[in-house]
Amino acid sequence: MPDGRGRPGWPKEKAYMLYQGVGIYGIEWFRRKTGKSLDAIQAKARRMYGHGGLSRGAFTVREASRRTGYHREQLYRAMQALRQKWKRTSSQGSYLIYEEQLEELVQWLKTDYWSGYHRLYGCLWCDTQDRPHYELGLCQRCYQRFAQRLCRRDLPLARQSLLELVRAHPSILGEAVTAEVETQLDRGRVPAEFLLVKFVRNWSCVRG
Repeated sequence: MPDGRGRPGWPKEKAYMLYQGVGIYGIEWFRRKTGKSLDAIQAKARRMYGHGGLSRGAFTVREASRRTGYHREQLYRAMQALRQKWKRTSSQGSYLIYEEQLEELVQWLKTDYWSGYHRLYGCLWCDTQDRPHYELGLCQRCYQRFAQRLCRRDLPLARQSLLELVRAHPSILGEAVTAEVETQLDRGRVPAEFLLVKFVRNWSCVRG
């Protein structure tokens, strides 16, 4: 139905589609879906969103995770803690997180450490947040695996002793990787699991 100036009006379903979808799929997608001109879409968006129009940001959970560096599960947990309401493109569609909401999530997550002492958001080896931190940046399950690997080769379990051993044998991992492992151990954390596995496997050759 035309508006008071004789121009085609905006049916409710098209206005709803603009509100829900253009932030994710883009203005060109909406133009193809509705047949509206770009000028008409931009004018309507300015009326709906305010002065910023379509420049007002909206992100899917994946985009928000990529933009902030936080895992999607952390974003969901923050959303629940802050009691935010995220819009969806449809009943089964993607969630939309607006810039204001994302800023609030990030502020909350800055202190949402899994291990406050190590400033970690999850276990270094398995990324879990469900089990509590146990030691050296690991949950108890991963720490037990770490200890078993060292004990099988009679390697020291104490962090400082292991650090000294790594420093004394840089040829096992190479100088660059050894420096990375030293940094982690210096900070009171275990190195990446694949690096520890490599060191343990090659230790018997060096010792022999």
